[in-house]
Amino acid sequence: MDISKILNEWPFEALAVTARMIEGDDGRQKIQMRIDLGLIQMEYEGRPDGLLPMGFESYMHYYRSLAGSEENFLLTPRQIFDLRQEGLQYYHRYLSLHQLKDYQGVIRDTRHNLDILNVIANHSSAVENFASQQHRPYVMMMNTSAKIMLKLELNDKSEALKILNAGIRQIKHVYENVLEDPEADLSPEIYQLKELQHRITDDGLPTELPPIEKLEIELQMALLSENYEKAASLRDQIDRSSK
Repeated sequence: MDISKILNEWPFEALAVTARMIEGDDGRQKIQMRIDLGLIQMEYEGRPDGLLPMGFESYMHYYRSLAGSEENFLLTPRQIFDLRQEGLQYYHRYLSLHQLKDYQGVIRDTRHNLDILNVIANHSSAVENFASQQHRPYVMMMNTSAKIMLKLELNDKSEALKILNAGIRQIKHVYENVLEDPEADLSPEIYQLKELQHRITDDGLPTELPPIEKLEIELQMALLSENYEKAASLRDQIDRSSK
């Protein structure tokens, strides 16, 4: 069916993540995310596409189960692909949930993606592992940010700052000891958390990231996942918004 009417009633915003919660025909909550060529619809719980791989809640749960039952278990290239594609689904959902201020949902989904990275770290080659672990700082930053926002909703700035500082330390550890990058303090993830720290200590309410910074983070993720077509589109959007 032609979905033009739906898209025309919900215009795409190039400089922002746009999402909404709906009730599906089956009575369950679903999340819709508007993208340039249409929209993505995701289940609120379980795998975003609603599938149960091999009867498990997710590929992460399935392959982690295999690893626990098979000695010297090593992920195949296809299994790593399955995990990366699943991680991309959860990535779209936690971006949407963050925009909807459902921070518990963000924590749940970023935790899932960190578990995916743990499975890959423990059961893949060094080359495959390094390629995947480059995503870890960003996922950690989103997880930390959501935990901070929950504390700020309770006006607990002291605990929010403790979580923030712990997050910075953990991300720095990943850059220095996993990614072997000695300039962790220049990373976009630590920069974003320090910006958030500045707003908290200045008694300014943390706000959504400026649109241009969102685009730059999206560009980084597109390059890391080798989605060069999306990266080119994002570069064009950044260039247009900078003029």
